[in-house]
Amino acid sequence: MVLRFLHSLFNAEPESASQFDKAMIQAAIERVVDGTDPRLRVVSHYRRKLRAPVERAIEYLMAQMAVLPPAIEAGRRGFTADPHLRALFASPDQLLETLSFSPAMRDYRQRGNGSTPPELYAALRVERIERNTLGIAMQGDQIQRDVPQVTVLFKEPRVAFPNANEAETRRELMDRAFDYLVEIALQRLTSLRARKQELEKQRQLLQNKVEVLKSARLGLESLLTEPASGPVLDPPAIERQLAVIETELGQLRADTATLDHHLALVAEILSEPERHLRLDSISLTLDHMNIKVDPDSARVNNTLTFQEIRVGSQHRFIVLLVKFPSSELLTQPDFFAEAERLLYLNGEPRLTTI
Repeated sequence: MVLRFLHSLFNAEPESASQFDKAMIQAAIERVVDGTDPRLRVVSHYRRKLRAPVERAIEYLMAQMAVLPPAIEAGRRGFTADPHLRALFASPDQLLETLSFSPAMRDYRQRGNGSTPPELYAALRVERIERNTLGIAMQGDQIQRDVPQVTVLFKEPRVAFPNANEAETRRELMDRAFDYLVEIALQRLTSLRARKQELEKQRQLLQNKVEVLKSARLGLESLLTEPASGPVLDPPAIERQLAVIETELGQLRADTATLDHHLALVAEILSEPERHLRLDSISLTLDHMNIKVDPDSARVNNTLTFQEIRVGSQHRFIVLLVKFPSSELLTQPDFFAEAERLLYLNGEPRLTTI
């Protein structure tokens, strides 16, 4: 499995991807092939052709993950002490609810039958959104209204990759990043195949039209059977459409007709991981309402640095490594018991109307 493979990479700590053990690289190559198209194994020297791209992807991801700062304390005490957490969450209760009830944490607790180590580590994922608003500001002793401001919202916090130590969480995060690159390669192959099938279907329909036009049905029979207001079939226009489709199909055949070209597409994506995923450091100076202010502003503020993962060209989210005592995790509510409690007040059934 890739996860065990990446464990070995982190433990070995090589200076460059070229020093990785051959068996480790081959394990990653097989993961790529399994995740995209197993038929790629029939391509001559497919391992050799994928080795450099896989090494490039792994080396890049390791460098990105190394930028993530050490885990910060995220319990009640951590919320009070760390301005990053106070910016992301409205209260320590909201923070603990996120830590306790995120799907990944629920799965982790279920796997352990409720038993957890004294301290847990995880990756905290939060979406950052900036909105232009109008607010109130002080100019000297004067209150100004309708002042343009930028409010930073942190939405949909989630916990991922909970573990008993930080190294395991980092490894799982990198493993998921590697799998994401494999998914991008698979999507590329799938979209090309889908487009090719769509064009072939369109070509068949147009060819059928051409055959109809060439079958002498433009005479009296056509006049008798076709409505006067029906579409006028234009053979030259259809031929032009066919030519356009044949040109695009020819290009697609050049890209996807052989498994060698499939392999080349996969290698290209792995060779350029920075086009699909990167980790950026962002700095925000915020007041207690999460409104952007200048660093030299007289208002009380904190300058916060976050690591933000950018996925593709549109999606981005902050990732923060956290640690917290498992004793502070909240108990999953028993909704059935709560419903029964509401049905019975002071030992007597509640009267309900239907």
